[in-house]
Amino acid sequence: MSLRKEALKGLFWRSDFYGASTEGGMASMHLGLLTGFIKLGHTPVFASSGRMRLPDVVNYYFIPYSKLLMNLPEVLNLPYNRKVSKSLIKIIEKEKPDFLYQHHADLNYSGTILKRKLGLPFILQCESVQYWVKKNWGKLYLKHHLKWAEEIQWAAADAIFVVSDNVKKMMVELGVDEKKIYVNRSSVNPDVFSPEIDGSEIRKKLDIESNFVIGFSGSFAQWHGVEVLAQAVKYISKLIPKAKILFIGDGLLRPKIESIIKNDNVEKSCILTGLVPFNEMPDYLAACDVLVTPCVRTGEGSEFFNSPIKLYEYLSMGKPVVATDIGEQGEVIQHLTNGMLCSEQSPEDLAESINYIYKNPDFAETIAANARKTVLDKYDWKLNAQKVIEIYHQIINKKRGK
Repeated sequence: MSLRKEALKGLFWRSDFYGASTEGGMASMHLGLLTGFIKLGHTPVFASSGRMRLPDVVNYYFIPYSKLLMNLPEVLNLPYNRKVSKSLIKIIEKEKPDFLYQHHADLNYSGTILKRKLGLPFILQCESVQYWVKKNWGKLYLKHHLKWAEEIQWAAADAIFVVSDNVKKMMVELGVDEKKIYVNRSSVNPDVFSPEIDGSEIRKKLDIESNFVIGFSGSFAQWHGVEVLAQAVKYISKLIPKAKILFIGDGLLRPKIESIIKNDNVEKSCILTGLVPFNEMPDYLAACDVLVTPCVRTGEGSEFFNSPIKLYEYLSMGKPVVATDIGEQGEVIQHLTNGMLCSEQSPEDLAESINYIYKNPDFAETIAANARKTVLDKYDWKLNAQKVIEIYHQIINKKRGK
């Protein structure tokens, strides 16, 4: 049932500096949420610091970062707040949106500026606590500024959407009002990622028509666990001699992956495709017999707080899925029902799980069908959009004293 009370217009604002990185999970999330908003009969407007692939009906505004400051980590973010706030005010005056929906980014507090100047309902989406991410996964230069920027955004937002219970827990422990934090997990567009897609052309193109294909897709980030899959290849190739492991994507850990594969002398069992355009990703996933997401925890004492979009894309394809039993993955995957769970950081267990699927085709078919049903029941981006609309109406009713 649609939660729409009237047609709304939302200004969706992607504020991070991402340059030419227009593919991957983050882009899929924005595209999925906008598509869900449109399906419900509402009008999204989109603004971002980089080019994006969007539905044709979406009015798009490009607000780039300063080219002069691009080589200065973190420094370019602070002056951008002033520039982008001025631009967004003009966009708001023209488009007259009902609310601002900002995707949280380090050192960006433009949503707070707009809330104070215009009083527009302000909804913030947080994938993580940026201070934690920068400290554990990157380099942190302006730590006091970053903490301050996050805190004022959290305080100014009328509602905050997070992707997992663990992100909510982290934020509550940092003093954020629990009552305005809502979990809205990652999802997928089941019309785009569908079991009906034929992957035979990709199998022919890659010369893997006679192979049992194990697929991974992603940006090779620290938490993806892609190195665990690389370490598992030597076990997989012994258990399944005709196996071919497809690494779909690229990123920071690629040199490490290539080194592991070379040192284990399993180059012939692997294909690294490099970056694949989003519109081709369903074809590549369709070419696989089983899909894996061997995510790992990173950072001392950390919980797994991510909500990997790849997991939902895999499930939506109606493929057998093997995932590590951590965080969201351990909640979404019901072991031996809609997928298989394996131990974290265990190449041997990952290989054994894949082999079980290979040896039991009837079982593989059953969990694949259940995987698709899981998505249709719970993880369509349209449902995420419905929740945003519902919370918007709660914000408005609260302001009106209802």
